Formats: sequence, structure tokens, C-alpha cells
Amino acid sequence: MEQILGQGRYVLASFACGVILMFLYDFILVLRCLKKPGRLSLWIHWLFWGAASVFVFQMIFELNNGILRSFFVIAFLLGMSGYRKAVGTVVQRGIKSIFGVVFRPCVWIVKKIR
Repeated sequence: MEQILGQGRYVLASFACGVILMFLYDFILVLRCLKKPGRLSLWIHWLFWGAASVFVFQMIFELNNGILRSFFVIAFLLGMSGYRKAVGTVVQRGIKSIFGVVFRPCVWIVKKIR
């Protein structure tokens, strides 16, 4: 019974991991929309997915002793796609509006200085 509960936690954690990674990736997508993509944008993507892979590996190692199961991959992908379909665009709009409010005074000051 304990083993089944452990695998259930593993599935929930992998689903949550997919949701969290897509939430964080929304910040990168919003920043990419605000600024013209270039080499820095490419490096930020590589760094994000590199850090995400370390995060996912750490979770796999701690929760299931490093054994990769097919239901982990399925739950992870369901978490990512479910987040994207359910609330992805709403969250991106919210992040854009927050960035607009935060950075609008900075843009105004820079325009006044020029």
C-alpha cells in the first residue's frame, strides 16, 4: 500500500512539475514578446531548459530513486499541456499587464531624458 501511495505522489509531483515549468516559461515568452528576440533570448531559453532538466532530474531521483517511468512522462506532459490550454494565455496577459505597469514609469523617464 505504501508503494502505491508513493507512486501516486510521484504522478502528482510530475504533473505539478509540468505546470510549474510552463508557468515559469510564460515569463520568458512575455519577455520575448516585449523585446525583439536575439542571441540573448536564445541563451535565456537554453539556460531555462537546462535548469528545468536539472530540476526534473532532481525530482525523479528523490521521489523514485532515479527510475524513469512512462506515467511520469505522461503526467508531466499532461501538466504542461493542461496548463497551456486552461490558463496559459490568461496568465501571459496578466504578466504583460503587470510588466506594463511596472516598467511604464521607467520608459517615461528614459523618454524624458532623451
